[in-house]
Amino acid sequence: MAQLTKMGMRMNTIIELAEAHQQCRRQAINLIVSENRLSEQVSKLLSNDLASRYAAPFYAGTDISQEITQLATEKTKSVFSSQFANISPTSGSNSLMAVVFALTEPGDKVARVPPFFPGGGYPFQYEVFHRQSLPLIFDDAQWQLDKQACIDLLIKEQPKLVILGASIFMVPMPVREICEVVHSYGGVVAYDGSHSLGLIAGSEYQDPLEEGADILFGSTHKTFPGPQGGLILTNSELLHKKIELVSNFTPLNGPTMICNPHLARIAALGLTLDEVPWQRYADQIVKNARAFASTFKQNGFTLRGEANQNFENSTYCHQVLPLLDKETGVKHRDKLKAHGIFCDGFMRVGTAEITRLGFTEHDSAHIAQLMCDVVNSAEPVLNEVKEQVDALVRSHTEIVM
Repeated sequence: MAQLTKMGMRMNTIIELAEAHQQCRRQAINLIVSENRLSEQVSKLLSNDLASRYAAPFYAGTDISQEITQLATEKTKSVFSSQFANISPTSGSNSLMAVVFALTEPGDKVARVPPFFPGGGYPFQYEVFHRQSLPLIFDDAQWQLDKQACIDLLIKEQPKLVILGASIFMVPMPVREICEVVHSYGGVVAYDGSHSLGLIAGSEYQDPLEEGADILFGSTHKTFPGPQGGLILTNSELLHKKIELVSNFTPLNGPTMICNPHLARIAALGLTLDEVPWQRYADQIVKNARAFASTFKQNGFTLRGEANQNFENSTYCHQVLPLLDKETGVKHRDKLKAHGIFCDGFMRVGTAEITRLGFTEHDSAHIAQLMCDVVNSAEPVLNEVKEQVDALVRSHTEIVM
């Protein structure tokens, strides 16, 4: 009996904490670049009976779930204009692993954007899986790949697989030029669109498949405002089948990464594909990001990549990144949090979630100015800023995109 009471207390604590988390997030302006807001309908699907079921057709009772998976797959192909789509991966990282395992062997070189600073690539440890990581040449001042240096490196090293895309970026990458080189010696180019998938869906950012990449993979919960998960897209049937052997449940063909692809997540993915006005949403994300960039610069902030002379605007996506040292970035993050504005320890801004909630360029410039007022003030808390943040939150509670 005591054990049951203990368990009951523990359950109540989890429920209370989860409710406290939701209240915390609903009462703040969220500018975390890797997060977004689920619609109420999508959230409900995640708690559907599908959430505890298996997808294997070997089991009775899976007819409807197989139909859901097929429908969501077709919707994915349609939105991204790809011939093949794999929606089994449970994360963007899982998608990357599937691509690496399917297309390389131990000892193979995998070229990638260097992680974090300088570079901004996803910090995947290829060496753990006995692959050789080959860092592409990155220009810190311009916050972009050094195109010619990368081409020279690829011609010399000829890695079997090249991973483009990044976690920290503001401008498109030279996908077309790099693909031409890699394809000339028989290599494969995959693009990590974890952060940019929603923009690609809205035709607002570079389309890697259209520019020559063999594979587009990524997370479905950043600018793409769906459930946590991943997907892999390609126009190559050969590559699609190779990846499926690794990422889908095929017990007769050896070990696979995903035994069960989480059916409730797949249903939620399918609904997200239907409900978002992709072009309008993606266009507004970029407009909002540029409003942040402009206001930051007006207040004396230097932005990473603004020295890049090849692009007219500071950002072409959802991200804006002030040039700050780590200590200052963390200090600004914590001070902004106390005012109900959430960003990361780089003071990096992401505009996907606020765009879903109907924030405009005017609103974004207003938030950016409030952020500058907070971090430039000697006062620990500016009550007038907290009041303005509260008012902005109260006036943007519904998902409109």
